[in-house]
Amino acid sequence: MKKRFLAFLLAVCVAVSMLVLPASAVGSNAAVQTATALGGLTAEQAGSLGAPLTRGQAARLLTAFSAYRDTTTAQGRTGRLYSDVDSDSPYAVYIRTAVQNGWMTGYSDGSFRPDNTVTLEEACTMALRLLGYDVAKLGGTFPTAQLSKASALGLRNEINARQGETLTLEQGTMLFYNALTAMNGSGQVYASTLGFAVSNGQVDISSVLLDNVKGPFVADVSTVLPFAPAAIYRNDEVTTSAALSPYDVYYYNESARTVWIYNKRAAGRVTAVSPSASAPTSVTVAGVTYTIASPSVAYQLSSLSGGGVGQVVTLLLGMNDAAVSVLTGDAADAVFYGVVQSSSRTLVETNSAEVQQAVSVMCTDGTARTVNVNNKLNFPAGKLVEISVDGDGESVRSISPRSTSGSVSADGTALGDTPFADNVQIIDTTSEGVAGAVRPSRLSGVTLSESDIRYYTTNSAGQIDRVILDDVTGDLWEYAALDSVRRLTDEAAKKIDKKISDKAQDAAREAAGLPAATTTKVDKTDEETFQDVKNILVPSTSDVLYGLIDGSVVSSTWNTLTGKTDQLFSYVLRRTGDSVGGTLGDFLNYLGEGATYVCYSGGKQVAYSTATKYPVIAGGIAIGRSADGKAINRMLQLSPVVVDKLGAASVMSGDKRYETADDMQVYLWSNGQYFATSLPKINTEDYKLIGWYDNFGCSGGRKIRILVAVKTN
Repeated sequence: MKKRFLAFLLAVCVAVSMLVLPASAVGSNAAVQTATALGGLTAEQAGSLGAPLTRGQAARLLTAFSAYRDTTTAQGRTGRLYSDVDSDSPYAVYIRTAVQNGWMTGYSDGSFRPDNTVTLEEACTMALRLLGYDVAKLGGTFPTAQLSKASALGLRNEINARQGETLTLEQGTMLFYNALTAMNGSGQVYASTLGFAVSNGQVDISSVLLDNVKGPFVADVSTVLPFAPAAIYRNDEVTTSAALSPYDVYYYNESARTVWIYNKRAAGRVTAVSPSASAPTSVTVAGVTYTIASPSVAYQLSSLSGGGVGQVVTLLLGMNDAAVSVLTGDAADAVFYGVVQSSSRTLVETNSAEVQQAVSVMCTDGTARTVNVNNKLNFPAGKLVEISVDGDGESVRSISPRSTSGSVSADGTALGDTPFADNVQIIDTTSEGVAGAVRPSRLSGVTLSESDIRYYTTNSAGQIDRVILDDVTGDLWEYAALDSVRRLTDEAAKKIDKKISDKAQDAAREAAGLPAATTTKVDKTDEETFQDVKNILVPSTSDVLYGLIDGSVVSSTWNTLTGKTDQLFSYVLRRTGDSVGGTLGDFLNYLGEGATYVCYSGGKQVAYSTATKYPVIAGGIAIGRSADGKAINRMLQLSPVVVDKLGAASVMSGDKRYETADDMQVYLWSNGQYFATSLPKINTEDYKLIGWYDNFGCSGGRKIRILVAVKTN
């Protein structure tokens, strides 16, 4: 959305920064998140946004986006407001507020008609009154004047309803949300009058919400929340269950009817406190440093209480992963599961100097923990392990795979017939030890085979609470638009074709399984195949892109050729290199052994030099790295598809739908060069679009990772 603060407002409170809204039951609508946070929508309403907007709900939204949002609970229930609204109505306090402030009025027969639907012009009139405009003095007649003024103020942005049409709950929420950045009747940005910070057209309500947040608290078996929450976040993810377990850390905002629950743990031996042993403000456990949230926790971890370095603890973590409580003794026992990312020898000087092996493990909770173990043990990258913490310290042991299979439900809450726990922890991993946390919703509808699941555990209720995947999402790869082969060979292409034509053709024919040209006549089909193979030797990015657009490079041919490009590159280039001396021969031999790949990744040009020639030609590629990101271990070619239609989270090619990756890169190809752009800047009318998707076996992959636009004129 233009000129709007990013959507995940409640996670903003958690991080006190702007974050990207995750996939959730309420979608990616910033207006809905804001209204929920301010008390304008219940969780049920946020899940039924297509319902018609009623007058009663409009009164509630108006109140939520006003200075009266925190005063409604203090209002008494005195008498009947209207003939059809008594004091027990859930909308009574909001209707009273809306009418008393002149935003809405009742009917002459003494009714309010709270269940009547609201049209576009009626909602615009309410919003204008909320902003302090005298609608009677607008130039023109109703509803033209009201609709025109609302458009001028930006109230109708992203609302496609027309005059006389009933608004949906989502459209009504958006309209009142748009009022935040509109100018009010006094010439001020409306949000600033509510105490929200406004900068460059963006609104930040996090400070206001944080002022009303209470906590942290640590739950026990008898803990009950003081209210029924409308919005629930567990470990910064939207959820529907507010159930508290012992040792859960929680916060709440009663006016917004929102609760944040955390069950994150940091367990192990304390290896450092800072800035001093007697007054620490941070503590390091298992190689990760955490901020200490309170003086009581600082005292427990200080030398004054006998704590500190060497102590075995479990930290209970809250917002921003701050340590809000410390468990010791048997209560500190904990178990983590994960995959080894790296191991190295390190000098440990706790009581005496000793060389140990520092094993870094990415655990299912998304935390990379480092544990020191015996130097003689072997924990290679990618190995499945268990970390145990007890009164004696930490230990790491290998675990055997434990697999299952099934389809993840459409709402991401179960695998086959087995439900996920509310706090399920999922990581995706590669054989190199690369790992990353995965939201359950990311796997919605994905069918997982036993080879996709390396390990899983269940809780006491039989729910799946931890999962380690084997390269299921495809999200652990780095994606880029390859430009290196073109840059390396375009200038030399004509010289190569002319100087070594006969030798290159013979080698290419042999690599493709075709007879030599000097002895056998090649039919049309073989000739076309030969030309395709020959073109791989010195491909031009332009040739590939335009070949995909005009259909001369079709999917079947592309997949056949790219499936063997590693052998073709190496074999053909070596043969021609051996036969041609001088600089050109050295150049060809160099390509046969490895290459420097010039790519565009993240909108920037980067170069990768490798000793191995990988089977990639042009367009989108996937790059597999080591866990530390320093070494390139694999490169794979993405598959191309010509895009006919663009959607919010998908594209169409003919009648086939492809989902787009959340971090899809968009480039304009112009005059032989890539230029980073964004999805709203391109379309299918003025541009030919080529999507590149991962098609190399990831069960939850096959997403468009790179989108290239070529101007039609």
